[in-house]
Amino acid sequence: MTQISEIIGLFLFASVKLLLAPSTAVAAGYSFLETFLITFTGATFGVFVFYFLGKWLMMKIGEYFPSKSTPKRFTKKNKLIILTKNKFGAMGVAALMGFISVPLAAIIAARYFKNTTQTVTYLVVSALLWTLTLSYISTFVKDSAF
Repeated sequence: MTQISEIIGLFLFASVKLLLAPSTAVAAGYSFLETFLITFTGATFGVFVFYFLGKWLMMKIGEYFPSKSTPKRFTKKNKLIILTKNKFGAMGVAALMGFISVPLAAIIAARYFKNTTQTVTYLVVSALLWTLTLSYISTFVKDSAF
């Protein structure tokens, strides 16, 4: 029973903070394959939950707070956000998923790329690559002479 609750805890941890989850799973004594499977399924679960939750929240916020008819003023912050969005796109947000949290990456993607059909695919592929890389590094460090 404790192993099941441990796996569920690691699964949920991977759905929120992908960068730390594989090393935590390896430190708990799981193999490379177990670590990869737990963290990848957790991250994928987080992508789906937070992407569609973010999309729904943006829709509800738009209903309760309709856009004003006055034109928006462009501040330095707004220009930076638009420049980053236009330069890197959905793939850039997905690539940053390991550094920023899974929920934040999914909600940003839902906010700016909700009409792009590949957005969820980019997020899942990014989760796959991040979990493979981090699981390998964590297992390698554990198995080395340290």
